[in-house]
Amino acid sequence: ILTGTGWFGYDHRIDLGSFGLYAFGGTAQKGTYHVELNAHACGAIHDWNAVRLWGETYAANITRVDLAHDDFGGETVTVGRALKWLSEGLFSNNGRRPRGRLWDDLGSGQGKTLYVGSRGAGKLLRIYEKGKQLGDPSNPWVRVEVELRNKGRTVPWEAVVEPGRYLAGSYPVLGFLSAEQSRLRTNQRGGQISYDTMVNNLRTQGGKALGVMCKVHQ
Repeated sequence: ILTGTGWFGYDHRIDLGSFGLYAFGGTAQKGTYHVELNAHACGAIHDWNAVRLWGETYAANITRVDLAHDDFGGETVTVGRALKWLSEGLFSNNGRRPRGRLWDDLGSGQGKTLYVGSRGAGKLLRIYEKGKQLGDPSNPWVRVEVELRNKGRTVPWEAVVEPGRYLAGSYPVLGFLSAEQSRLRTNQRGGQISYDTMVNNLRTQGGKALGVMCKVHQ
């Protein structure tokens, strides 16, 4: 869908439905174009090596990539444990300690998020309580996610083929993370939590009304 609006210096933007966007046009952009694929689009891609070959063939640059590891049971990574790592300097690279920031849900059950690094420096790590974020206050699922940008660094296309290796290499303390990620299991787990939350909300907010409607209409 051509939106009739630009996008960060590009004259035209096309929305790719629920998959992302495509932008093009503009003298300052020198004939380049911009493609964004969101999580929904990435979940539909089964051959990332083909994506890598396309990017390398056309000399395309990755301006941002998000790489994630899911600890469904909160067994090896928790926000509390990551805070301890931060205080001990275990996120330091070459002696430089990155900035840290905590978003605390203050016990509301919405989930905490620890940020390490900065977007301005091209590397931002988020460790957050994904299960709680999706609506289940008792779910232990924790996600470790690093956002890499091409600021002061080149993000290689190999990162889309071996995301676990690049995630584990982003900070010394993450070196233990598995290089193999289970995309299917992640999608299933997130979908189940969202569904269960939806059912619970409907039961709480509209259960009685639905009961009356069913009786009226048999």
